[in-house]
Amino acid sequence: MDGYEKIGCDAINIGHYELAAGLAFLKKMDNECDIPFISANLRDATTGKLLFDPYVIIERFGLKIGIVGVTDMKPDTMKAVSADDYITAVNKVVDKIINDVDLIAVLVNIERGAQQTLPNTFTGANFIYTSGSTHLTRPTNPQKDGGPYLYSFGKQGKYMSVITAFIQNAEKEIVDVSGYENKIKSINRRLQRLQKKAPDKSLEEIYAQQANVLKLIEQYREDLAESEDVIASAVNTLKFEMLPLDRKIKDDGEMLAFVDKSLATCNALNKEQPKNKGKPHKHKHRPRRGEK
Repeated sequence: MDGYEKIGCDAINIGHYELAAGLAFLKKMDNECDIPFISANLRDATTGKLLFDPYVIIERFGLKIGIVGVTDMKPDTMKAVSADDYITAVNKVVDKIINDVDLIAVLVNIERGAQQTLPNTFTGANFIYTSGSTHLTRPTNPQKDGGPYLYSFGKQGKYMSVITAFIQNAEKEIVDVSGYENKIKSINRRLQRLQKKAPDKSLEEIYAQQANVLKLIEQYREDLAESEDVIASAVNTLKFEMLPLDRKIKDDGEMLAFVDKSLATCNALNKEQPKNKGKPHKHKHRPRRGEK
């Protein structure tokens, strides 16, 4: 939690791992942490009340952004907490706040198998961020036209995913230009490879006797023009990129000191663990057929 506070998080969605140590510990952490915990579908099984606020609204660069959190991965063994249907919970909150905010982000803790259905499930959202699987969304992955845009961030913090939105008119849809930009680069590379055969001639001259290649070139050009038109006509644009862990990235001195201190604390706790003083376990070998 100290690390998240130093990084600067706006909200923490309560999911499977946050529940792992029990409700009492989770509430204790909530009281000690400055970052708001959110959940629109987890309730106290005794009182029936929501454990945390279902959403938060933050303001950035003149835009109001609503952040909603849910989980579909409550441990079955955790009887102190009950969970409402996560789809109903999200859509209820979206309907409540949609006229009070410019953008809505939904944080969903859910298994990978159901993640791809979420853009059609939460149509009132703009962005959907998932946890619960190690799947990694890449800029080349297809997205639903006009959103909501769905992102999953892999495992172990190996990538920092950055979504940058340029909003000119909050009433207009947001266009993810990342895929179109990658498509343009890919098509240009293919056309360049075709051109290498004879740099001084047109593609039509080079492949005059190859109708299938000419048809492919025509399709490339149509796709190129379409992608360029989409980018040029977009009022609001979104770009998605992934920054990998890299030794070339310079460490922040304050954060590095914090990490070193945290590791030292963990190492000290490991050394303090009591050693097993019980009798050693004796393994009895059961003879296999043919053995004595």
